Amino acid sequence: MTTHIALSLAFLAAGAAAQTTLLHCDFENGLPPQVVPGTGAVTGVQGFAGLGPAGGAFAGSFLRSETGNTVTITLANLPPHNAIQLDFLFAAIDSLDGTGSYPGGDYFAIEIDGNTFFRESFANALSNQFQSYVPPAGVELARRVDLGFSGPGSFFTDSAYWLGADPSFLAIGHTSSTLTIALRIEGGGIQSLNDESWALDNLTIRALNTANPGTVVAYGQGCGPTLSVFGSPRIGTNMAVHGANLPVGAVAAGFAIGTTGLASQPLSLGSLGAPGCFVLHDASISAGVPMLVQGTAADFVWPIPSLPAAVGLQTYLQVWVVAPNTNALNVTTTNALRVTFGQ
Repeated sequence: MTTHIALSLAFLAAGAAAQTTLLHCDFENGLPPQVVPGTGAVTGVQGFAGLGPAGGAFAGSFLRSETGNTVTITLANLPPHNAIQLDFLFAAIDSLDGTGSYPGGDYFAIEIDGNTFFRESFANALSNQFQSYVPPAGVELARRVDLGFSGPGSFFTDSAYWLGADPSFLAIGHTSSTLTIALRIEGGGIQSLNDESWALDNLTIRALNTANPGTVVAYGQGCGPTLSVFGSPRIGTNMAVHGANLPVGAVAAGFAIGTTGLASQPLSLGSLGAPGCFVLHDASISAGVPMLVQGTAADFVWPIPSLPAAVGLQTYLQVWVVAPNTNALNVTTTNALRVTFGQ
């Protein structure tokens, strides 16, 4: 899916930024008031010690959490900015099961101001399990080795990552004077602390002012669902795509990408059994990348490839929703967005 979009953008086709440190915590002196750990606790890093970049490796203590628990970071009175940078070390501890089916998937999710920014599965238990997260160069520090805790060996191996080196975390579009970040491992496979867990260390959050964050402009109308994004469309970063107000009983949603907008001449779906619904772009790149549907919302984290040739180019987004008995076509559509890529 990611490769498909990258190739499509290539067919279409990090500036310097002033920065202010908002929070830095190495967990050596407990927790700052901005970090609410839930059931998480500060504990020794054991075998993770020394893994990581020079001057910023795992050391001493980190914040360890059971799966299913949410760690929340809340900041206020941010200076004027158009992006934030999120930098931390991530420890994947013991028998995380990836996207697999026993006993279910384990997904590390990061929400920023209520919007899903990152959601990838991590796998430690078996070498044949599927892990959706593919770390860019410099991110993976250790993979499926015994670094302490419930080990040794068997299902209880560990992995370590410097997520601050992932380009997607370097400049996340954001302008509000407040910031709330929620981190958790979720999914059908969550288990007790003695079976699997996760931790973070050397947490740093910065506010940035980038020269060209790109733009997102809404146009057209949906027939119920609405489309919005979180983050700026900067190349080499993630942008969260969110469909809201889906019909109750929606079973699928697709994120369509086009190169030509149809704002002045939208294609009506009324004759096909969906009155008030319109196609608002040509869907020439993708007719529908599958989104994660949860109740009346659908989400997709769009990794925008780092292609300098794409800066200044435009693309168009719309979401369609399959919802039985909503109309004769069983499909509803959202408004559309015109996206201009920045850097």
